[in-house]
Amino acid sequence: MTLSLKQKQLGLGALAAAIIIGAWLFLTRWTAEEAANAQHYHQAMLEVREAIAYANDKGGLIDPSDTRYLIDRYGFAAQQAEMVRDDVLSKIHSRLPDAWHDLFVPSTQIYLRALKNQDRDLARQASLLQDDWVRWLRLNGHRVDVPPAPSAGR
Repeated sequence: MTLSLKQKQLGLGALAAAIIIGAWLFLTRWTAEEAANAQHYHQAMLEVREAIAYANDKGGLIDPSDTRYLIDRYGFAAQQAEMVRDDVLSKIHSRLPDAWHDLFVPSTQIYLRALKNQDRDLARQASLLQDDWVRWLRLNGHRVDVPPAPSAGR
């Protein structure tokens, strides 16, 4: 079966239209308000990553000014984590709300308490939860759909 030039052009036109519609659906899947709320997810994750990198750079030798820096990072991460709505977490990944509330948020809050109280047992507990969070991300991160930050012009 051979297609005529007109049939090929119609097929290519339909394919191009499908690609454009698919891209439009993907880009408009997030409202500006949802995308703005998802930025709290981004910020919480960034703050924890920065705190971990900072602590790792110190090699475990943390003085009071280092502790203050880490408390600030974890404190801000905990605030940001609490601001992400569950409907937005569900849009990012269908199972993210449970993992977020069971793993990420508690590990962040427990690390914060451990730092404030200089409590190694709490730090170990937080570390175990954080390891579970990282494991969850490794297993599910490829299906995480996080919108880009909304531009200031929108």
